[in-house]
Amino acid sequence: MYFEGDFENNKPSGRGVWYLKTGNVVEGIFTQKPKEAGEDEEPVEEEEEGAQPKKKFDLIWQSDTNISKSAYMVNSVEQ
Repeated sequence: MYFEGDFENNKPSGRGVWYLKTGNVVEGIFTQKPKEAGEDEEPVEEEEEGAQPKKKFDLIWQSDTNISKSAYMVNSVEQ
């Protein structure tokens, strides 16, 4: 399984496609939302002196539904 698309902040961002081991393909969009201070529940790692803190992001995935395309294929009747 792998993701093909753009990356920002070393994470998927924008339109992309998941290719699954079963041969299925899932298209959609990733949105990155910066985490606010205090939202981080992970253990705090000690940072090197002088290093800038790493920004953290929540990733939101929204799959394309293609429902109208599927409905047309099921309900269309050629005359």
